[in-house]
Amino acid sequence: MKMKRLFEIVYLLIDQEKATARELSNRFEVSTRTIYRDVEDLSAAGVPIYMSKGKNGGISLLPEYVLNKTVLTEEEKNNILSALQSLNVLDASSMENTLSKLSSFFGGKNQGCYEIDFNDWEHLIKDQFEKSKNAIVSKKLLSFDYLSSLNKRSKRTVEPYRLWFKDKNWYLKAFCLFKNDMRTFRFSRMRNVKILEESFVPRSIDFLKVDESKNIYPTIEILMRVDAVLEYRVLDEFLEKDVFQNEDGSFIVRMNTIEDEWLYGYILSFGSNGKVISPPQLIKTIKEIVNRMMNNYSVDVE
Repeated sequence: MKMKRLFEIVYLLIDQEKATARELSNRFEVSTRTIYRDVEDLSAAGVPIYMSKGKNGGISLLPEYVLNKTVLTEEEKNNILSALQSLNVLDASSMENTLSKLSSFFGGKNQGCYEIDFNDWEHLIKDQFEKSKNAIVSKKLLSFDYLSSLNKRSKRTVEPYRLWFKDKNWYLKAFCLFKNDMRTFRFSRMRNVKILEESFVPRSIDFLKVDESKNIYPTIEILMRVDAVLEYRVLDEFLEKDVFQNEDGSFIVRMNTIEDEWLYGYILSFGSNGKVISPPQLIKTIKEIVNRMMNNYSVDVE
């Protein structure tokens, strides 16, 4: 208890520079005599803390104490704060407090040079993210309704372990009590997410081995022709090493991705300006989808 109070006294003085013994005693619900002893203990431990008398007196730390004690360079401090600020949009409730503390410890208010927002435009994943994170930290079971890639709905109760961002999407890696095995759940397909009162003891899991043994993310290599009119999409969505430009200005692009409904929709989003070259099975699937779409509009409209 005392060590915790000593640390908090140092943090408070870094944050507000000065406090009276009475203010500290009220804050920590101890006597002023105890606060004076704390100051002596901190001073003996090498913390440059001192007391001054008078109207504006109080307990303070020597100026520049934080900068003199840190082993981080200015660039490293700025990188840490900027990285945390870029993630603030996902966890504003706790990140603001963390950023405030680190800014105080680093001796300044860094505004950061990055702005990264993992949320979609309507913030649909924020609830899933917040509850999943809290369940992981508190080691509580998580329940939710889930729609699989096979379009099957089910009720799941899981032991949540990791939040995973991959290929523009957020996922939850968890041990599913329904399947009695590790599973990966996509946030956008989770509904009615609830943190249960029941706790769990975390399992020892090698995530790399689990993913490799199950091969749960098989991908296919796709070659696709894209017309020159969609050059902006080629620049936005493909790596330079995966793009070849033809003499007529069109492009041949390559991608390795999971074959699922999202992929079919993505390919169709190119309309008549995109054409799959390989693999043959994917070409066949796209043709079948297009034919079904045409059937939806087979009725003549006067």
